[in-house]
Amino acid sequence: MKKRYLIFISITLIIIISFWLGMRVERELVSIDEIGKPLFKKKQIDFPNKKASLFLKSKSWGLTGDHKVTVLSTNGNFEFYPDSLSEYIFHGFSAIIYKKENDTIKIYSRILPKMPPKFDSKINVELIQIENNIEWSKMSKKIQSEYQIYE
Repeated sequence: MKKRYLIFISITLIIIISFWLGMRVERELVSIDEIGKPLFKKKQIDFPNKKASLFLKSKSWGLTGDHKVTVLSTNGNFEFYPDSLSEYIFHGFSAIIYKKENDTIKIYSRILPKMPPKFDSKINVELIQIENNIEWSKMSKKIQSEYQIYE
């Protein structure tokens, strides 16, 4: 009788431990599946006077998240594929500082994108390249009052 009781307890413990280990392994496999998937971010910039919006969108991907592209677009889709014909494309991890002025958006960046030939918007886009860290620091100080940043 004692032997049967010990066998029953042992089998029950093995089942419980196996179930617990299986749950742990499943959680780890789910988190591994997320590695390398792109992360998307989007900011809508409204221009009520023109009844139009522009979107700053970014996509980060790679095993360690070491690739990033940011676009200025008229298309609000969250997940995207950069289109060099209709979107301004900023490559790399550099932040973008911007300011709305009436029907114009001024974008300050370390690297300027090429002008897309089919960018169709009622909003004017003015690109300004920041040459050095001193200029960037001056712009960064104005973020709370006049400018906004998109990272």
